[in-house]
Amino acid sequence: MRAAMAFLTVIPLATAGDASGERLGRGYFPAVGALLGLIAGAAFGLMAAITSPLLGAVAATAVLAILTGALHLDGVADAADGLFGGGDVARRLEVMRDSRVGSFGLVAVVLLLAGDVAALAAMPAPRAIVALVIAGAMSRWVLLLMIAAVPYVRQAGLGVVAGGPHRRLDLVLGTGITAIVCLLDWRRAAVALLVVLLIATVLGVLARRRIGGATGDVYGASAELTQLGALIAFAAHL
Repeated sequence: MRAAMAFLTVIPLATAGDASGERLGRGYFPAVGALLGLIAGAAFGLMAAITSPLLGAVAATAVLAILTGALHLDGVADAADGLFGGGDVARRLEVMRDSRVGSFGLVAVVLLLAGDVAALAAMPAPRAIVALVIAGAMSRWVLLLMIAAVPYVRQAGLGVVAGGPHRRLDLVLGTGITAIVCLLDWRRAAVALLVVLLIATVLGVLARRRIGGATGDVYGASAELTQLGALIAFAAHL
């Protein structure tokens, strides 16, 4: 859990050596996601109570970005530039490694953040808090799913460490944690799961076709996109 917190957040709870030795604590990714969602939910509830749900949604989104060091948001930008850009596979991978953000990446991040804020603002505070916790767990569970199902295409990088051995074992552990979290609102969570799996499938297929597999950016993008999908499912009038 300490290693997972160190990898997925800016909270310094473990050294890089500890994280590598524990495969980055992959099995506990959903637990970290749920905790992040709870903290963001607290920010939403507080800000919404003294201002408005819209500002509460902005506060929650900002808290998530700060606590994660915008790690996955950066992945969204780089993945969008690489997967939707031109050139061959080598060129796309080069674009994804480039620290500069292109037009596709900028638009993707802006639309993603706008979607997060809009979805949260459309919900009453109690549901939004539960949605953030469940979406946080589900989106980090998708990381385990993508690591297990989509091969990493680079020879070096965090994705190599994140892949490592025992991926299926970690997926089982993460699935159990996610299932427990989803009991907070299992009906909406069931709908959110279908949306999340659809998004993950589309992204996985696209990444395989465009670059032959996944990179760390693709993994990060999968977390952010599925989190948005889960929030939208909770915001839907069901």
